Amino acid sequence: MGIMRRLTHRPNLWFGTMLLLANLFAWAEVLMALTVPYIVEPVRDPEVVALLEHIYSGNHSGEAWEVTLTELEAEQTITWYLQRYPQIPFAHPKVDITPGFIQGEGDVTLSGLRVHVSAQVRVTLEEGLPIVDIQELSLPLPGSIREAIEREIQVQLQRAEQLPVRFTAAEWREGEVLVRGTIR
Repeated sequence: MGIMRRLTHRPNLWFGTMLLLANLFAWAEVLMALTVPYIVEPVRDPEVVALLEHIYSGNHSGEAWEVTLTELEAEQTITWYLQRYPQIPFAHPKVDITPGFIQGEGDVTLSGLRVHVSAQVRVTLEEGLPIVDIQELSLPLPGSIREAIEREIQVQLQRAEQLPVRFTAAEWREGEVLVRGTIR
C-alpha cells in the first residue's frame, strides 16, 4: 500500500504530516533569518592607545590631541573594550560612518537570547562632551522594554563626563571620523 493511499484513507495521518511539514518549514525560515555575526579582531586603535598612554604618563592638562578612526578601527576598538567588559551584553559591532550620521549594528543578549539590533545616531559636541541623538533604533521588543533600554543607553552615554579628555571638534566623513580635543 503506497504512502498516498495510506494518507487518503487516514485523515489524521494526513493532517499530522501536513502539520509536521509546516512546522519544519517555519523553523527553517527562522533559522535562515538569523544573521551570521560580523566579527572583527579585538584590537585597540594605535592612536587611541598612544593618546591614553600619553594621558596616563603625567600631567598634560590642557594639551591638544587628535585621533582619526576608520569604521574598521572603530569596530576593532569597540570589540576590544567589549571583550574586556563581559558584563556589557553587546557583541559583534558593525559601524558605518557618514557625514550626517553613524549607523551601527550588532548583537544584544537578553535573558540568554541573542537579538540583532541596529541604530542610527547623530553625534554632536556640547561643552566638550559628545551628545548622541538616537534617530532610529531597531529592537524587536515590546515598547516598555525598548523605552527602558533607550533610557539606559542615555545613562551610559552620560559617563562621558568621566573621560580624561574634552572634545573640541569632530569631522564626520565618509568611512571615518577625525576627532580633536584637549586633555583635562
